[in-house]
Amino acid sequence: MLQRATVYLADLAHTASVTDTSIPIPLGIGYISAYLDAYFGESVEIKLFKHPERLIAAVFETPPTVLGMAYYGWNENLNQAIGRRLRAALPNTLIVGGGPNIDQDDALALALLKRHDYLDYYIIEGGEEPFAELVDWWLTSDRNVDDLPQNVIWAEGETLSKTGARPLTKVIESVPSPYLGGYLNEFIDAGMIPLFETNRGCPFRCTFCAWGMASRNLVRRFSLETALAEIEYVGARSMARNWIVCDANFG
Repeated sequence: MLQRATVYLADLAHTASVTDTSIPIPLGIGYISAYLDAYFGESVEIKLFKHPERLIAAVFETPPTVLGMAYYGWNENLNQAIGRRLRAALPNTLIVGGGPNIDQDDALALALLKRHDYLDYYIIEGGEEPFAELVDWWLTSDRNVDDLPQNVIWAEGETLSKTGARPLTKVIESVPSPYLGGYLNEFIDAGMIPLFETNRGCPFRCTFCAWGMASRNLVRRFSLETALAEIEYVGARSMARNWIVCDANFG
């Protein structure tokens, strides 16, 4: 029987300098939370964080079994400061990074991991399935790196180690909606800016953008019915004046 584990997911923002109404809802970790819940059920307790001070307070009150941190160009330095502090306080916790700002060049990816040496592993591309499988590997296996899931990289000294690439499908069917599951209600209620994905990826390789390269040129779509239901759900609850559609080519 798997012992109940605590997973904290953090998409940190510089909340000391802006109000909640200027901050986007943490949609990415919402998707991961919804998938984790479907994967583990009641054996895992999941908490989401946007504010660094709330994450730190929760860590010192109840240390998590696993900490996942979302990385972007605008919060990398913030993550570094918080991550190093939390690693010192959480020597036995699995700390995992993920996000689109990892470079496909091995040398640059290794340089990022060395800057963020508090991370155990980093997940590339879509994070829902590999993160859940990585948590499962941490909780139930003998932690042999040969059994790590696909889409995982890590630093071993001066070497970048990685598992194979996960096959992608045109239709995303396995990832539940974080909005319809209620995983993002606290952030809607706080007035944060809603984000929506109706598809992922881009078929182009424009010189000013790396989206197509990062998505392997494949556009993957969510169900139209789910997308419309999410718009209705958020529209009935949100007071935000602006919404953001995250699709690469929505126009």
